[in-house]
Amino acid sequence: WVAENFNYRTRKNHTDEQVSRIQILEDTNGDGVFDKKKTFTDKLTFTSGLAVGHGGVFVGSPPNLTFIPDSDGDDKPDGPPQVLLDGWGIQDRHETLNSFIWGPDGWLYGCHGVFTRSNVGKPNAAEESRQFIDGGIWRYHPVQKKYEVFARGLSNPWGFDFDDHGQGFATCCVIPHLFHVAQGGVYTKQSLPHVNPYVYDDIKTIRDHTHLSAHGGARFYLADAFPAPYNKRNQLFMCNIHEHSVLTDYMVPDGSSFVGKHGSDFMPTNDMAWVGFSVEIGPEGGVYILDWHDTDVCGNAINFPNSGRIYRIMPEGSKPFARKNLEALSDSELVALQTENNDWYVRHARTILHHRATTGKLDQPKTINELEALFRNATTSPKRLRALWALHVVGGLDEGRLSTLLGHDDPYVRGWTIQFLCGKSNIN
Repeated sequence: WVAENFNYRTRKNHTDEQVSRIQILEDTNGDGVFDKKKTFTDKLTFTSGLAVGHGGVFVGSPPNLTFIPDSDGDDKPDGPPQVLLDGWGIQDRHETLNSFIWGPDGWLYGCHGVFTRSNVGKPNAAEESRQFIDGGIWRYHPVQKKYEVFARGLSNPWGFDFDDHGQGFATCCVIPHLFHVAQGGVYTKQSLPHVNPYVYDDIKTIRDHTHLSAHGGARFYLADAFPAPYNKRNQLFMCNIHEHSVLTDYMVPDGSSFVGKHGSDFMPTNDMAWVGFSVEIGPEGGVYILDWHDTDVCGNAINFPNSGRIYRIMPEGSKPFARKNLEALSDSELVALQTENNDWYVRHARTILHHRATTGKLDQPKTINELEALFRNATTSPKRLRALWALHVVGGLDEGRLSTLLGHDDPYVRGWTIQFLCGKSNIN
């Protein structure tokens, strides 16, 4: 699913015409090149982010976060966009809501840059009930319809992802490029003062090395398609806009946080117009890169309009892969996907289970029993956590069950249990 933003003119200018669109590119034979294209909608303005799930598509189009329903999954909108939140700013076109991703806890997460000022709330909400955000990470719950600022600070983050243990990490521009992001944290901020003027100090970068200024995209490699030495699990793929390359970092635990170390200069592009700023890991384990492709990397001029590309990186000689229609799978088959090596299946299956649970289409007792068995029998912490997260989104963790997990041997299970207990009103 690809958002094409035809309203973007330069970093300081845009149009309000309904000309942006969402395209669906499908690779039906698994050879890495799309051979089928559908236009989902072409009636949008300034599309800055999207996420598919819960019977439709969540779309960032400032001043709004909208939901376009497609309950029957026929790739055609059931109706016009529904405004979920408004008040998103667009002072700097680079830095409005972007980089949507489903978290392991069922929330939709996104980034926001420091030089755009947003005062976000539900439509017609009073000023005092809105939440201000400039730099930071935000999240929205698709069932509770609740919005909150997850963490504050940073610069112009265009990358946020969760590792195998559900720890959040952001990539940034201008300031040091890598941060371990925890809920409620206040992080190094570019230029402007912190929203809370009484913060004693902010949380610093975790990186022990320096890249050139700007980064875009962040995805942990949680798959198994690459050979050694590129098959290191939990390495973070990111694009470096000024180096015109794809880089990787990896995290070494250090007390309550991590040290981010440089993994490799994974893919230099030898193209001064290459501007990668979004990364995804595919169902076959490929790394997908969105290339804005222009010689003015800051967007102050558009020298090559309509030249964007999407690349897939796979090992040489890779064979086509068998595709699965996850929506057509049974509840038990979706539960079984929680043990897949490729986290693409884990994440999408969990989102579908979440939607089925909240729309009454899930065999809840059976699914909870199967997930409890996965939890008990898991041999690694990440697979144990996958079962725990899935139990959470399908409503299988009441306060009594969570209380029993406070003494679990796995520290990550204990940590997530505390998070779920403290946010108990948000379960489901």
